[in-house]
Amino acid sequence: MESFGILVRIINSLTIYFNLEKIVAINPLWKRFPIVYALFMNILHIDSCALGDNSVSRQVTSATVAALTEANAQATVLYRDLAASPLSHASGPLLQVISQRWDADIPMNAELRAEALQSASLAQEFQDADVVVLGAPLHNFSVPSTLKAWMDRLLELQTTSSKPRDDLHLLLVTSGCGVMGLASVDELMNNHENQLKAAFQFLGVSRVNVVRGLADVPQALRLRSAA
Repeated sequence: MESFGILVRIINSLTIYFNLEKIVAINPLWKRFPIVYALFMNILHIDSCALGDNSVSRQVTSATVAALTEANAQATVLYRDLAASPLSHASGPLLQVISQRWDADIPMNAELRAEALQSASLAQEFQDADVVVLGAPLHNFSVPSTLKAWMDRLLELQTTSSKPRDDLHLLLVTSGCGVMGLASVDELMNNHENQLKAAFQFLGVSRVNVVRGLADVPQALRLRSAA
């Protein structure tokens, strides 16, 4: 363990000297090396449930990120709480701007410009991530509207299907629901999860593991390590 610690310190020193973060960002092949990947892992942690401490999905995303950072001490985590800081729902003009279908008759005001820049920033966060831990509970037969607003921006920025993101792993944290009647809970959850998988497949993400509860976290992390 002592020799490994020395190796980590050497790599950290080389990182500062040669500015390796930029090299890794430019060339994802560096991430094929486990030690380098562990050092430079970027985790994007997103919560969307409005129930605060009573939210099951928040508890599960928190436990998942804690396990990831425990296994990768040098990893960085970017946290975005879509319920606490909700995005505006995408308006027609905003969708036209970010999808590059701009109507010249619609004035480009400061608010619209700021939203377009924010959308680009959100897309860059997603692009920079190696692991996305996404809290996506089922609320009233759909995702929370705050999460839908985030996804609308990512999806509209893609006019065609994205290039494969083989370097990105999505841990999709869903939570159960108490809705009964039209379909079983399992059927509702499967439909919910399949729709989300389809959306992220459009964004180029094929490595998706579903985590419904705390009991699923260890298995999801084992699958991530084996991928």
